[in-house]
Amino acid sequence: MDSRFVVLYIFCCYVRCTDDIGVVQTINYVGRTLPSSNQTMPQCSKKKSTSSYILLPSHGMTSNITHPITKTRYFTKDFSNNGTRTCYGRVAFVNNPLHTLSVLEPLEQDGCKNRKRATVVESSKQKSCFVAVNGGFYVPETNECLGNIVSDGRLVKMTPGLRNVHFGIRQDGSLLFGYISTEEIENTRNPFVQLISGIGWLLRNGTVYLEESKRIECDSEWSAKEIFGSKSGRTVIGSDVDGRVVIVQVDGKTHVSGVTLKEMANFLIELGLVNAINIDGGGSSTCVINGTVVNNPPDKCSDQQYNCIRPVSTIICAHAPRSLPSQCSHDGDHHIRDVRHCQGNNVWKP
Repeated sequence: MDSRFVVLYIFCCYVRCTDDIGVVQTINYVGRTLPSSNQTMPQCSKKKSTSSYILLPSHGMTSNITHPITKTRYFTKDFSNNGTRTCYGRVAFVNNPLHTLSVLEPLEQDGCKNRKRATVVESSKQKSCFVAVNGGFYVPETNECLGNIVSDGRLVKMTPGLRNVHFGIRQDGSLLFGYISTEEIENTRNPFVQLISGIGWLLRNGTVYLEESKRIECDSEWSAKEIFGSKSGRTVIGSDVDGRVVIVQVDGKTHVSGVTLKEMANFLIELGLVNAINIDGGGSSTCVINGTVVNNPPDKCSDQQYNCIRPVSTIICAHAPRSLPSQCSHDGDHHIRDVRHCQGNNVWKP
C-alpha cells in the first residue's frame, strides 16, 4: 500500500459454490441519527456533520444454517461502454452471516496490538476460511491497524470520534452500515460481534450515497478526487434484500485500471445490493478461496516476473458456522464452540 494513499485502496472477493441459496428473509430497515464526531482516520479538521447508520435483519438470524454457506459468481464488465475498459470481478453471497462471517486480525489474535501484517492466505488459516479478503486500512510504515475493529466479540481497537463509515454485525444478528459514535461501540445491550471501518458509503437503502458520504467523511488529509475519483481495484462489503452479506471484487491497479467508486456504486445496484461500503483494496487487494489466491494482484514479486500478494492488516473471513443459539441450555451455562457462550434464557452473548 502506497503510504500516500492509505485510505484509497479498496478490495473484495468471493467464494466458489455451485448450489443455490435456500431460505431467505424479508428486510425491514431501521434508521438512527447519531451525534457528529470530529476526527477521522487518522485525524482530520473539525467540522459539523449529521451522521447516521441503518440496522437491518441479516439472513438466517434465527433459522437453521442454509447451505452452501457461500454462493459465488464471476463477471466481466465493460465500464467504458465502448470496449476500452473491461474489468473482471467476482461476487459472493454469504448466508447466515451472524454465524459464518468474521473480522480477523492479521495472522493471529492480538495481531493488531503487536503491529503485525500478514498475507490473507496466512491470516485465513485461523478459521480455515472458505473465502477471505483483505479488510481494513493500515499504516504501511508502522503496520498499525486503522479504524474501529471488533473481532468475534472482542474489541480490538477503538478510535474515538472516527468519522469513517462502518460495517458491523451486532449480537442480535442485525447488520449495521453507516457512521457510529464511541457510545455505540461501547453498547453492552446489543454489542458488536464484528466491526470494521471503511472509506465511502456507496449504497444506502438502494440509493447511491457517495456525495453525502464525501461531506461526512474527512478529506483534509487525502484528496477526495483520489479517494472517490480514481480508477482502482475495488473491494466492497454490503448486503442484499434478503439480508445476505455480499462481497464484490473488481480487479485493477490504482490510476491504471479498475473502476471509480461512482462506477462501482452504480454497478452494485445492478447486482442487487441495497447497502454497501468501500474497504481496502488497490495493491492490497487479495481474494483467497480455500487457501488459494484466485485474484490477480497488481504487485510484482521480487523477481519482477510474477505477481505477488502483499501482507495486509485485518481480513474478512467466511467460514463454517458456529453453534446456533438454539443449542444453548436453559440454565445458561452450556458453552458452545468459538468465542460465544449462552447466558440465561438462551441469550447468545460473546
